[in-house]
Amino acid sequence: MTACRFIGATALALAAMLALSSCAATLPAQTTSRSPSPSMSATPSASAIPASHDLFAPGLAQQVVSELVTAAAGKPVVRVVINRTQARLTYIGDGDRPRSMVWLAGVITPSDDGTDLVAATSFDPNTFNLSDVASLFTIAAQVSGSAERQELQINEYDHRQILMTVTTSPESSTVFFDRDGNPIPRLDLTVDKDLAIGLNDVYYHRRFVLTVSVTVDSADVMSSADQVWVDVLDTPGVVERRIRTATVPMFITQRRETPSTLPFDQTVIDPAVIGQLIRTAPLLLEQPDVTTVTVTVNQPADADQPRITVESGGSKVVTDLMGNKIENP
Repeated sequence: MTACRFIGATALALAAMLALSSCAATLPAQTTSRSPSPSMSATPSASAIPASHDLFAPGLAQQVVSELVTAAAGKPVVRVVINRTQARLTYIGDGDRPRSMVWLAGVITPSDDGTDLVAATSFDPNTFNLSDVASLFTIAAQVSGSAERQELQINEYDHRQILMTVTTSPESSTVFFDRDGNPIPRLDLTVDKDLAIGLNDVYYHRRFVLTVSVTVDSADVMSSADQVWVDVLDTPGVVERRIRTATVPMFITQRRETPSTLPFDQTVIDPAVIGQLIRTAPLLLEQPDVTTVTVTVNQPADADQPRITVESGGSKVVTDLMGNKIENP
Protein backbone atom coordinates (compact mmCIF):
# COMPACT_ATOMS: atom_id res chain seq x y z
CA MET A 1 0.00 0.00 0.00
CA THR A 2 1.23 3.56 -0.71
CA ALA A 3 3.26 4.76 2.27
CA CYS A 4 1.59 8.14 2.49
CA ARG A 5 -2.15 8.44 2.05
CA PHE A 6 -4.24 11.50 1.46
CA ILE A 7 -7.49 10.98 3.36
CA GLY A 8 -10.28 13.23 2.25
CA ALA A 9 -13.29 12.33 4.33
CA THR A 10 -14.55 11.86 7.85
CA ALA A 11 -16.67 9.12 6.29
CA LEU A 12 -13.64 6.98 5.37
CA ALA A 13 -12.27 7.19 8.92
CA LEU A 14 -15.69 6.29 10.33
CA ALA A 15 -15.94 3.23 8.09
CA ALA A 16 -12.51 2.05 9.19
CA MET A 17 -13.45 2.31 12.89
CA LEU A 18 -16.65 0.35 12.30
CA ALA A 19 -14.87 -2.64 10.71
CA LEU A 20 -15.45 -5.75 12.82
CA SER A 21 -12.59 -6.50 15.19
CA SER A 22 -12.98 -10.19 14.41
CA CYS A 23 -11.85 -9.67 10.84
CA ALA A 24 -8.22 -10.02 9.91
CA ALA A 25 -6.29 -7.11 8.40
CA THR A 26 -7.92 -5.53 5.39
CA LEU A 27 -6.20 -6.28 2.14
CA PRO A 28 -5.18 -3.14 0.25
CA ALA A 29 -7.42 -1.87 -2.52
CA GLN A 30 -5.64 -0.66 -5.64
CA THR A 31 -7.17 2.80 -5.90
CA THR A 32 -4.23 5.07 -6.63
CA SER A 33 -4.87 7.47 -9.49
CA ARG A 34 -1.78 8.75 -11.29
CA SER A 35 -1.51 11.45 -13.89
CA PRO A 36 1.56 13.64 -14.39
CA SER A 37 0.63 17.31 -14.68
CA PRO A 38 2.47 20.47 -15.59
CA SER A 39 3.13 23.17 -13.02
CA MET A 40 0.32 25.67 -12.60
CA SER A 41 0.65 29.35 -11.89
CA ALA A 42 -0.29 30.50 -8.39
CA THR A 43 -1.84 33.66 -9.85
CA PRO A 44 -5.50 34.16 -8.81
CA SER A 45 -8.06 34.56 -11.59
CA ALA A 46 -11.50 36.15 -11.68
CA SER A 47 -14.54 33.88 -11.54
CA ALA A 48 -17.67 34.39 -13.61
CA ILE A 49 -19.57 34.15 -10.30
CA PRO A 50 -19.28 37.48 -8.45
CA ALA A 51 -18.14 37.71 -4.83
CA SER A 52 -21.60 38.86 -3.72
CA HIS A 53 -23.18 35.52 -4.64
CA ASP A 54 -24.15 32.99 -1.99
CA LEU A 55 -23.27 29.37 -2.82
CA PHE A 56 -26.56 28.33 -1.23
CA ALA A 57 -28.39 30.08 -4.08
CA PRO A 58 -29.84 27.42 -6.42
CA GLY A 59 -27.40 26.40 -9.14
CA LEU A 60 -24.44 28.55 -8.10
CA ALA A 61 -22.43 25.84 -6.33
CA GLN A 62 -22.74 23.70 -9.45
CA GLN A 63 -21.46 26.58 -11.60
CA VAL A 64 -18.54 27.28 -9.27
CA VAL A 65 -17.51 23.62 -9.20
CA SER A 66 -17.67 23.52 -12.99
CA GLU A 67 -15.33 26.52 -13.11
CA LEU A 68 -12.93 24.80 -10.72
CA VAL A 69 -12.93 21.67 -12.87
CA THR A 70 -12.02 23.82 -15.87
CA ALA A 71 -9.30 25.60 -13.87
CA ALA A 72 -7.81 22.21 -12.92
CA ALA A 73 -7.19 21.67 -16.64
CA GLY A 74 -8.24 18.04 -16.86
CA LYS A 75 -6.25 16.78 -13.88
CA PRO A 76 -7.81 13.84 -11.94
CA VAL A 77 -10.08 15.25 -9.22
CA VAL A 78 -10.14 13.46 -5.86
CA ARG A 79 -12.02 15.83 -3.55
CA VAL A 80 -14.52 18.68 -3.53
CA VAL A 81 -15.39 20.67 -0.38
CA ILE A 82 -18.17 23.28 -0.24
CA ASN A 83 -19.60 25.53 2.42
CA ARG A 84 -21.73 28.64 2.08
CA THR A 85 -18.89 30.96 1.06
CA GLN A 86 -16.15 28.80 -0.40
CA ALA A 87 -15.54 25.83 -2.70
CA ARG A 88 -12.32 23.86 -2.92
CA LEU A 89 -11.39 21.26 -5.55
CA THR A 90 -8.38 19.00 -4.98
CA TYR A 91 -6.70 17.19 -7.85
CA ILE A 92 -3.61 15.08 -8.46
CA GLY A 93 -0.67 17.24 -9.44
CA ASP A 94 2.98 16.56 -10.25
CA GLY A 95 4.41 13.46 -8.57
CA ASP A 96 0.97 12.31 -7.43
CA ARG A 97 0.83 15.17 -4.94
CA PRO A 98 -2.33 17.10 -4.05
CA ARG A 99 -3.02 20.57 -5.39
CA SER A 100 -6.21 22.57 -5.15
CA MET A 101 -8.21 25.30 -6.84
CA VAL A 102 -10.16 27.45 -4.38
CA TRP A 103 -13.15 29.69 -5.15
CA LEU A 104 -13.60 32.45 -2.59
CA ALA A 105 -15.26 35.83 -2.97
CA GLY A 106 -15.36 35.66 -6.75
CA VAL A 107 -11.70 34.71 -7.16
CA ILE A 108 -10.17 31.33 -8.05
CA THR A 109 -6.75 30.74 -6.48
CA PRO A 110 -4.42 27.74 -6.99
CA SER A 111 -3.10 26.16 -3.79
CA ASP A 112 -0.24 23.75 -3.15
CA ASP A 113 -1.52 21.26 -0.58
CA GLY A 114 1.85 19.93 0.54
CA THR A 115 3.88 16.79 -0.01
CA ASP A 116 1.52 13.93 0.91
CA LEU A 117 0.98 11.44 -1.88
CA VAL A 118 -2.54 11.01 -3.23
CA ALA A 119 -4.02 7.51 -3.10
CA ALA A 120 -7.70 7.93 -3.91
CA THR A 121 -10.12 7.23 -6.71
CA SER A 122 -10.71 10.19 -9.03
CA PHE A 123 -14.14 11.26 -10.28
CA ASP A 124 -15.96 13.85 -12.37
CA PRO A 125 -17.54 16.44 -10.03
CA ASN A 126 -19.89 17.56 -12.81
CA THR A 127 -21.77 14.25 -12.49
CA PHE A 128 -22.89 15.12 -8.94
CA ASN A 129 -26.11 17.05 -8.34
CA LEU A 130 -25.06 20.28 -6.61
CA SER A 131 -27.99 22.31 -7.90
CA ASP A 132 -29.42 22.85 -4.40
CA VAL A 133 -26.66 22.63 -1.80
CA ALA A 134 -28.83 24.45 0.76
CA SER A 135 -31.33 21.58 0.65
CA LEU A 136 -28.58 19.03 1.30
CA PHE A 137 -27.43 21.01 4.32
CA THR A 138 -31.01 21.27 5.63
CA ILE A 139 -31.58 17.52 5.31
CA ALA A 140 -28.25 16.80 7.01
CA ALA A 141 -29.12 19.10 9.92
CA GLN A 142 -32.42 17.30 10.41
CA VAL A 143 -30.77 13.87 10.39
CA SER A 144 -27.69 14.68 12.49
CA GLY A 145 -29.31 17.20 14.83
CA SER A 146 -26.66 19.85 14.14
CA ALA A 147 -26.09 22.65 11.63
CA GLU A 148 -22.86 23.97 13.17
CA ARG A 149 -20.21 24.86 10.56
CA GLN A 150 -21.56 22.45 7.99
CA GLU A 151 -19.35 21.29 5.15
CA LEU A 152 -20.20 19.24 2.08
CA GLN A 153 -17.55 16.89 0.68
CA ILE A 154 -17.35 14.66 -2.36
CA ASN A 155 -14.64 12.01 -2.29
CA GLU A 156 -13.93 8.31 -2.08
CA TYR A 157 -15.83 6.69 0.78
CA ASP A 158 -14.61 3.11 0.50
CA HIS A 159 -13.29 0.82 -2.25
CA ARG A 160 -13.92 3.23 -5.12
CA GLN A 161 -17.34 4.32 -3.86
CA ILE A 162 -17.62 8.09 -4.39
CA LEU A 163 -20.24 9.70 -2.17
CA MET A 164 -21.33 13.13 -0.98
CA THR A 165 -21.29 13.74 2.76
CA VAL A 166 -22.27 16.62 5.01
CA THR A 167 -20.41 16.98 8.30
CA THR A 168 -20.48 19.51 11.12
CA SER A 169 -17.88 20.99 13.45
CA PRO A 170 -17.84 20.07 16.27
CA GLU A 171 -18.71 16.73 14.68
CA SER A 172 -22.15 15.25 15.27
CA SER A 173 -22.62 12.48 12.74
CA THR A 174 -21.92 12.23 9.03
CA VAL A 175 -24.90 12.28 6.66
CA PHE A 176 -24.43 10.55 3.30
CA PHE A 177 -25.90 11.35 -0.11
CA ASP A 178 -25.68 9.62 -3.48
CA ARG A 179 -24.54 11.48 -6.59
CA ASP A 180 -28.12 12.54 -7.37
CA GLY A 181 -28.41 14.26 -3.99
CA ASN A 182 -30.66 11.63 -2.41
CA PRO A 183 -29.92 10.94 1.26
CA ILE A 184 -28.72 7.40 1.92
CA PRO A 185 -31.21 6.24 4.55
CA ARG A 186 -30.49 5.23 8.08
CA LEU A 187 -32.04 1.85 8.77
CA ASP A 188 -34.17 0.39 11.53
CA LEU A 189 -33.16 -3.26 11.15
CA THR A 190 -36.09 -4.39 13.29
CA VAL A 191 -38.39 -3.33 10.43
CA ASP A 192 -38.67 -5.76 7.50
CA LYS A 193 -38.54 -3.04 4.83
CA ASP A 194 -35.33 -1.52 6.22
CA LEU A 195 -33.84 -4.96 6.79
CA ALA A 196 -34.45 -5.81 3.12
CA ILE A 197 -32.66 -2.59 2.09
CA GLY A 198 -29.68 -3.48 4.27
CA LEU A 199 -29.50 -7.00 2.86
CA ASN A 200 -29.65 -5.76 -0.72
CA ASP A 201 -26.89 -3.26 0.05
CA VAL A 202 -24.50 -5.96 1.24
CA TYR A 203 -25.42 -8.48 -1.46
CA TYR A 204 -24.37 -5.85 -4.02
CA HIS A 205 -25.17 -7.98 -7.08
CA ARG A 206 -23.58 -11.10 -5.58
CA ARG A 207 -25.91 -14.10 -5.64
CA PHE A 208 -23.79 -16.71 -3.87
CA VAL A 209 -22.67 -15.97 -0.33
CA LEU A 210 -20.94 -17.75 2.56
CA THR A 211 -22.60 -16.12 5.57
CA VAL A 212 -25.29 -13.51 6.16
CA SER A 213 -25.67 -11.98 9.62
CA VAL A 214 -27.77 -9.29 11.31
CA THR A 215 -27.19 -7.81 14.77
CA VAL A 216 -29.76 -5.54 16.42
CA ASP A 217 -29.99 -3.96 19.86
CA SER A 218 -33.65 -3.22 20.45
CA ALA A 219 -32.69 -0.89 23.32
CA ASP A 220 -30.73 1.35 20.96
CA VAL A 221 -32.36 0.99 17.56
CA MET A 222 -30.64 2.63 14.56
CA SER A 223 -27.34 2.96 16.38
CA SER A 224 -24.00 2.29 14.70
CA ALA A 225 -23.90 -1.08 16.51
CA ASP A 226 -26.89 -2.33 14.50
CA GLN A 227 -25.59 -3.89 11.32
CA VAL A 228 -26.05 -6.43 8.57
CA TRP A 229 -23.08 -8.09 6.88
CA VAL A 230 -22.34 -10.76 4.33
CA ASP A 231 -19.21 -12.80 3.64
CA VAL A 232 -18.44 -13.69 0.03
CA LEU A 233 -15.51 -15.47 -1.56
CA ASP A 234 -13.63 -12.74 -3.39
CA THR A 235 -10.76 -14.82 -4.77
CA PRO A 236 -9.41 -18.22 -3.67
CA GLY A 237 -8.20 -17.82 -0.11
CA VAL A 238 -9.67 -14.30 0.30
CA VAL A 239 -13.02 -13.66 2.00
CA GLU A 240 -14.67 -10.27 1.57
CA ARG A 241 -17.00 -8.95 4.25
CA ARG A 242 -19.53 -6.30 3.19
CA ILE A 243 -20.93 -4.40 6.16
CA ARG A 244 -23.94 -2.07 6.25
CA THR A 245 -24.63 -0.46 9.61
CA ALA A 246 -27.81 1.37 10.48
CA THR A 247 -26.05 4.71 10.08
CA VAL A 248 -23.47 4.42 7.28
CA PRO A 249 -23.43 2.97 3.75
CA MET A 250 -21.92 -0.40 2.93
CA PHE A 251 -18.17 -0.73 3.31
CA ILE A 252 -15.77 -3.62 2.74
CA THR A 253 -13.06 -5.48 4.62
CA GLN A 254 -11.08 -8.48 3.39
CA ARG A 255 -9.20 -11.27 5.10
CA ARG A 256 -7.22 -14.33 4.08
CA GLU A 257 -9.24 -17.39 4.92
CA THR A 258 -10.30 -20.74 3.50
CA PRO A 259 -14.04 -20.97 4.30
CA SER A 260 -15.32 -23.95 6.28
CA THR A 261 -18.93 -23.40 5.19
CA LEU A 262 -20.49 -23.89 1.78
CA PRO A 263 -21.58 -21.04 -0.52
CA PHE A 264 -25.34 -20.79 -1.01
CA ASP A 265 -27.84 -18.76 -3.03
CA GLN A 266 -28.83 -15.69 -0.99
CA THR A 267 -32.24 -15.57 -2.70
CA VAL A 268 -33.38 -18.40 -0.39
CA ILE A 269 -33.30 -15.93 2.53
CA ASP A 270 -36.63 -14.26 3.34
CA PRO A 271 -36.04 -10.91 5.10
CA ALA A 272 -39.46 -11.28 6.76
CA VAL A 273 -38.33 -14.53 8.43
CA ILE A 274 -35.12 -12.88 9.66
CA GLY A 275 -37.11 -9.91 10.97
CA GLN A 276 -39.56 -12.16 12.79
CA LEU A 277 -36.72 -14.09 14.44
CA ILE A 278 -35.09 -10.84 15.57
CA ARG A 279 -38.32 -9.61 17.13
CA THR A 280 -39.23 -12.92 18.82
CA ALA A 281 -35.73 -13.95 19.89
CA PRO A 282 -36.21 -13.19 23.63
CA LEU A 283 -39.24 -15.51 23.71
CA LEU A 284 -37.64 -18.12 21.46
CA LEU A 285 -34.49 -18.22 23.59
CA GLU A 286 -36.35 -17.91 26.89
CA GLN A 287 -34.32 -14.79 27.64
CA PRO A 288 -37.00 -12.10 28.20
CA ASP A 289 -34.56 -9.38 29.29
CA VAL A 290 -32.10 -9.55 26.40
CA THR A 291 -32.03 -6.77 23.83
CA THR A 292 -29.08 -7.57 21.57
CA VAL A 293 -29.88 -10.31 19.06
CA THR A 294 -27.74 -11.80 16.27
CA VAL A 295 -29.28 -13.85 13.48
CA THR A 296 -26.83 -15.67 11.19
CA VAL A 297 -27.45 -17.73 8.05
CA ASN A 298 -24.87 -20.14 6.65
CA GLN A 299 -24.60 -23.69 5.34
CA PRO A 300 -22.32 -26.04 7.29
CA ALA A 301 -20.28 -28.43 5.19
CA ASP A 302 -22.36 -31.40 6.43
CA ALA A 303 -25.76 -29.76 5.84
CA ASP A 304 -27.89 -30.06 2.71
CA GLN A 305 -29.27 -26.51 3.01
CA PRO A 306 -28.56 -23.25 4.87
CA ARG A 307 -29.55 -22.90 8.51
CA ILE A 308 -30.40 -19.91 10.67
CA THR A 309 -28.79 -19.46 14.08
CA VAL A 310 -30.41 -17.07 16.56
CA GLU A 311 -28.17 -15.97 19.44
CA SER A 312 -28.68 -13.72 22.44
CA GLY A 313 -27.75 -13.66 26.11
CA GLY A 314 -25.47 -16.67 25.77
CA SER A 315 -28.25 -18.85 24.34
CA LYS A 316 -28.85 -19.97 20.79
CA VAL A 317 -31.42 -21.73 18.66
CA VAL A 318 -31.01 -23.20 15.16
CA THR A 319 -33.90 -23.05 12.69
CA ASP A 320 -34.56 -23.87 9.06
CA LEU A 321 -35.03 -21.15 6.44
CA MET A 322 -38.71 -20.79 7.43
CA GLY A 323 -37.80 -20.12 11.05
CA ASN A 324 -38.86 -23.54 12.34
CA LYS A 325 -36.70 -24.80 15.20
CA ILE A 326 -34.36 -27.71 14.41
CA GLU A 327 -34.27 -29.92 17.50
CA ASN A 328 -30.97 -31.69 16.79
CA PRO A 329 -29.01 -29.52 14.38
